[in-house]
Amino acid sequence: MTPIGFHVVSRLEDNRVIAAMPTERRVLARVVLEKTRGHRLLAFNAADTHLHTELKESKRDSLELVRRIESSLHYRLELPVSFVEAYPEPIRKQSHLAHCFNYIMEQQPHHGLAWDPYHEASNLPDLLGLRLLGAHTIEQVRSFLPRVNRRQLLAYLGLESLEEVDGPLELIVPAALSAAGLNDLSGRTREQAAARRAILELAGGQVPIARLARQIGVSARTLFRTRSLPPDPRLVRAIRLQLGLRRLKSDARMEPYTAASPG
Repeated sequence: MTPIGFHVVSRLEDNRVIAAMPTERRVLARVVLEKTRGHRLLAFNAADTHLHTELKESKRDSLELVRRIESSLHYRLELPVSFVEAYPEPIRKQSHLAHCFNYIMEQQPHHGLAWDPYHEASNLPDLLGLRLLGAHTIEQVRSFLPRVNRRQLLAYLGLESLEEVDGPLELIVPAALSAAGLNDLSGRTREQAAARRAILELAGGQVPIARLARQIGVSARTLFRTRSLPPDPRLVRAIRLQLGLRRLKSDARMEPYTAASPG
């Protein structure tokens, strides 16, 4: 029976954590989503020491895509060791395809991980409209896993609902970074300018331009120029959803290891 897809797991030679910091996990997500654009990626998720990828492609194409991802991650994250040879597990039935998707998305609770509370090292944010970078995976999941629904996706975050909110203002920049899949908003790229414009749209007249510019890391003049751009409503909505997520879930990275701590 010809496989209908492949599940590939990537690990480093010494089994070290691949992307230890939130900034590194954003780079990882960007690499995976950029390298698989135009291909049938259903799911990916980095669980500390390994990266899971579910592709509805041939064995050859799946391995080549993963090879490109690993090569780019080695360079972009400055990894001192190489990835071991990845083994592609064939997926032969629709039920296995659905089980694999669920298994990949549940890596955080499966391994008792609390370090990526907003699941930025996966395409879950893209499927829920929390990030635009991997919006192309929405079509793939809708086409090949039509029984996946919003309630199921929210459950992976430990939530029953998620609403758009406009604040608090001090979290708008972190929310915008997550929504855009960026680690810096001060550059001249189109994506960075769009993120700055979306922040302006949200902050409105609530914050003086000079103060907002300092939060973003640009000059007030740069931010004034940004006002001439049309805001992207999808990005504005993604930031509002990120703010809603942060209202419901805190980042536990800096919390002490007490009995009440997650993970």
